[in-house]
Amino acid sequence: MTVSKIENMALTYKGSWTVLHDEQASLDSRHESCHGRNTPATAHWEGYFSAIQLYASTGTALGIAEIWIDDEFRSFIDLYDKDNNDCVCVMSMDICPGFHTVEIRKSGRKHPLSSAYSITIDYLMAAFARPEPATIRQIVCIGDSITFGANVEDRPQQLFGRKLQAMLSSPVSIHGLSGAPISRITTVLDAVAAPRNPDLILWLAGMNDGDPYEPLLEGIWKIKELMPQAKLIVSNIPYNTYYTEEQNDAKAFGVLKACRETGVACANLYESTRGNSSLHLPEGTVHPNADGHTLIAALFYKEIMKLNRSNH
Repeated sequence: MTVSKIENMALTYKGSWTVLHDEQASLDSRHESCHGRNTPATAHWEGYFSAIQLYASTGTALGIAEIWIDDEFRSFIDLYDKDNNDCVCVMSMDICPGFHTVEIRKSGRKHPLSSAYSITIDYLMAAFARPEPATIRQIVCIGDSITFGANVEDRPQQLFGRKLQAMLSSPVSIHGLSGAPISRITTVLDAVAAPRNPDLILWLAGMNDGDPYEPLLEGIWKIKELMPQAKLIVSNIPYNTYYTEEQNDAKAFGVLKACRETGVACANLYESTRGNSSLHLPEGTVHPNADGHTLIAALFYKEIMKLNRSNH
């Protein structure tokens, strides 16, 4: 059994939420709903698991959350406390191993002493179960120095590919070419990816291309030609402080555009990490650390679950 963190940035949100960057929060990030009573806010996550925990802030200006599992109400969580606390385990639940959905809802209720109705989410901890049926026999991760794991102290164990291997109970092959633009990665697909006959390819793309749109289009069509049976999920780059905002936007949007035009699923890592530089420490520029790779794994897992749902 693998227990892994699902950062707040990897959940799906509806309603009125704000991303707060706080050094006391996990990966310096938490989601907080609006303070009003009647403004709805929900957060959703799904996967194969046998236990789930919710970590959140507690304090004097927080309300009551509702926990729903598989569309059934399970409990109220009162986030009020006379002291303000960060990353508190406010809910822990065991469940029959299998596919489940988790929804955290703002209830519009609060403790009589609380001054507001808002709720917060720092992260989930999930005990992952093996997906059934086990339709993914082989995963291949391709990309540049991020996929390789520059700035990851304990590599290869802490790479997002290795984390996904444990979360999915499926073998993962990792091929990161440091400094390589998309065109270079495309030229070696027949050598590093096709021989493994993967069911799923994960491509974190765009760091070394000023505009990744056209080269990624070529790469996607090359994969479809070489491995027509394989599913493909692409991710754009994380937010970083090495490139300008304009350069970051061009790199991230180019990947999104190529995915939209080809119908390929895309994990929007850039949007999920915008304004957050803590995942690059201690390097401080472009390469995510081990915690950043945990987030990348969770975002890819989210897209894999969407593919799994669409195929059943």
